[in-house]
Amino acid sequence: MRVSTLAAAVVASCVGQSSAAPSSVEVLQKYTFADFLAENGKSYEPDEHLSRKAIFDVNLAKVLAHNRDYEGGKLTWFLAMNHLADWTPEEFKKLRSKKTGDSWGQSPQVEAELSSAGPNPTSMDWRTKNVVTKVKNQGGCGSCWAFASTETMESQYAMTSGKLLTLAPQAYVNCVKNPNDCGGTGGCEGAIAELAYNTSKTLGLPLEADLPYQGKDGSCKPYKAAVKNTGYVKLPGNDAKALETAVSIKGPIAINAAAEPWMLYGGGVFAGCTGDSGADIDHVIQVVGYTPTYWIVRNSWGPTWGEKGYIYMSRKSDDTTIIDKKPADGVACKPFPATQSFKGECGMLSDSSYPVGMSAGDSEIVV
Repeated sequence: MRVSTLAAAVVASCVGQSSAAPSSVEVLQKYTFADFLAENGKSYEPDEHLSRKAIFDVNLAKVLAHNRDYEGGKLTWFLAMNHLADWTPEEFKKLRSKKTGDSWGQSPQVEAELSSAGPNPTSMDWRTKNVVTKVKNQGGCGSCWAFASTETMESQYAMTSGKLLTLAPQAYVNCVKNPNDCGGTGGCEGAIAELAYNTSKTLGLPLEADLPYQGKDGSCKPYKAAVKNTGYVKLPGNDAKALETAVSIKGPIAINAAAEPWMLYGGGVFAGCTGDSGADIDHVIQVVGYTPTYWIVRNSWGPTWGEKGYIYMSRKSDDTTIIDKKPADGVACKPFPATQSFKGECGMLSDSSYPVGMSAGDSEIVV
């Protein structure tokens, strides 16, 4: 099979696989580009084969050096030669085509306070409570914002109805309007969770079975809504306690982070965002739990990436401030501020939200 497009390569990389990408130094010392192609179902024409192999070789050396330190006890996370290991920086940047910022057109519902009956549980993992669907793969489309929003709609509906449905992120990709360039220009070019929730308030979300994911932009056509919401809640920014409380009593939450350093993450507690690499907020994901030492974060790069599709984010930086010096490049809506400050590993406490007023939607939506 010849991989002619980035999206096809990503889809191929996840078919029929359940094992983690190679990560141990012992295995990687013998790991070849031919092994990588076979494991990920990829093939290239001769010229592209050479350029992809060059990228692979650079990443393999990087992973080997990092994992020697990990196996020597110097680091808390390891890297892996996953299906992204032969991508160019431009391709990986497109995957993270997302910015964050205040929504437009409608004020969010903001809770005055988040309070529980007592202290928050020491740990929480909603994956064990049947309110989290299987890990998805956004492919080569910059639709992380649509996936995290859809996943949070799924979880919130499951918590209120007892029914865990698999909903369609393609509806957000096709139908969310983004006139102020919040997070990009819409669809595969980026948007934000708040715009997604505003859209499903009106249109609802269909089942994935009724509107399968295409990995590309599409036109907004009528569909049968399976779930609707009445609005959303935006959590206080840069507040670890607020996020922990919301996760403990409200369920999974959509968040934002700087994901550029995550490309080859294989597992362990990640603490690798430093300097500028951890300040450009460009990706939307979902927090599904926490422990005293890390956040459990669901990604949308397929189940063979990271910890079966998840990344464990260190909490050592919950109160550490980072400054994004280029908000127009990775953060905010127009008009773009000069700088923005965030807290948390990779700025993950910057912007968090979840939908409210969940209900079944069984009528045809005319758009």
